[in-house]
Amino acid sequence: MAKGGKGDYEVGFRKPPRSTRFKLGQSGNPAGRPRGAKNFATAIEQELQARVTVTENGRRRRISKREVIAKHLVNKAASGDLKAIPLLLNEARAHESNPTDAGSDRVFDTLEDRKVFDGIIARIRSSSPQSIPSLLTQQDEPKAIRPADEIDE
Repeated sequence: MAKGGKGDYEVGFRKPPRSTRFKLGQSGNPAGRPRGAKNFATAIEQELQARVTVTENGRRRRISKREVIAKHLVNKAASGDLKAIPLLLNEARAHESNPTDAGSDRVFDTLEDRKVFDGIIARIRSSSPQSIPSLLTQQDEPKAIRPADEIDE
């Protein structure tokens, strides 16, 4: 193997010559993507959030470009533009089936959850108000809760 200029440094596998190594602070790809450069999706999102001044009903308002596009699409569909109508209906349908603020009322909405709730309600209804104090005074072992698949419907 060849010897380097300084010291007993062997050039070989995974040991490049000192003269061909990257200098300190120098990138391996100086023509690469600069720091802080944004991808296409980020650039579009920023442009949609940018605010513009619009005159509406004689008043000047600053609204986002996203709102301008939505207003323009709805107005074109309402005026009978045959290309805008299906586009608007598809967007409306997508937002109707997936509302953003309805997450809290669909937490326990599966079939298994419904079976568990029905079992709990049935046990509460089957116990009479007179038997509740006697159940609380007993020192027996606590009863095991049956799994949801054993609950009678």
